[in-house]
Amino acid sequence: MSEKLQARCKVCRRLGTCVFKFRCGGVLKRPNPPGQHGGARRAKETQYGLQLKETQKLRFYYGVSGKQFLRYYKEAAASSHQTNVILVQKLETRLDNMVYRMGFAGSLRAARQMVVHRHLLVNGKNVNKPAYQLRPGDEIKLREKSAKIENYRDWFKFYAQDLSYIERDLDSLSGTLTRIPERNEVPILVDDQLVVEFMAR
Repeated sequence: MSEKLQARCKVCRRLGTCVFKFRCGGVLKRPNPPGQHGGARRAKETQYGLQLKETQKLRFYYGVSGKQFLRYYKEAAASSHQTNVILVQKLETRLDNMVYRMGFAGSLRAARQMVVHRHLLVNGKNVNKPAYQLRPGDEIKLREKSAKIENYRDWFKFYAQDLSYIERDLDSLSGTLTRIPERNEVPILVDDQLVVEFMAR
């Protein structure tokens, strides 16, 4: 996802919700969609259009490409559990997203950059793949060298999120995924059943 800030706000306005983990200002309150013809009367949304919009929301929430998203869907569909629940759980427990949820960074893009630049350790080991899948009990911790950077220490205190499936330790600047979250605990506004219907076409 390489959209500039302005374009990202347009995406949020088109989808009707903020999906990039930052405040979109007043753009969501505007009655018309973005673009040259945004003032034209909105066409009636079809079932296909609703499914597509929810799919785009979920993709943008987690910053994954269409190819990556298809892979996650296939893995979820092959599971014996509910496809929509497994899909969201797999996306939620990506390393870059967990770094964001634990408060190491204030946005998903900043969290991804921290992962790629090796500022964090997973269970004491270097992992620089944002898509790395965390399991219950996995610990994310700032590297000793990175922990000396004041900004990172301040971020960990400022960007804390109160989620029942995450434990944070301010003293050691670390966070732990205690369990796989239930679907209703994941703080995203998406009708994931419509996503599964769209992907199953």
